[in-house]
Amino acid sequence: MESRGDRHSDIPPLATFRVMAVEIDFEPENGLCIYRITGRVTIDRMMALFARARAHEAWSDEYDFLTLLTRTSLSEMSASAMADLQARMAKADPVTTGPRRRAAIVCDDKLSRAMLAFWEKTSSQTLTTHERVFKTEHDARTWLAEPR
Repeated sequence: MESRGDRHSDIPPLATFRVMAVEIDFEPENGLCIYRITGRVTIDRMMALFARARAHEAWSDEYDFLTLLTRTSLSEMSASAMADLQARMAKADPVTTGPRRRAAIVCDDKLSRAMLAFWEKTSSQTLTTHERVFKTEHDARTWLAEPR
């Protein structure tokens, strides 16, 4: 039987989360912009990430989004900070017409997923994307691939 301390040895304690690190990938064949994020999430870092993605030569305004949060802390994102991020995202999004794009968020942290449930619920009133939160990348990709 494994000890409790060994069960999650690959997941660092909250105090060891570093500055947010990101990777951006594009899957044109799947119509996706993929964000891979680790570390402490802040509004300014997220807005910089979105601006960097939109400036990339592979960007398309028609892409859906897959955000993979791994070893990510949302501890600095209060409900008001999430609302502020949504407002800033909506203001910065040049796509205001056409079919509603989808945004799947995958998170491996139980507490952060609880916080993201708030995000999912409130985003429909602010964002131009249909946001959903998932436990696995497979489930997120399945939803993103469903016909509209």
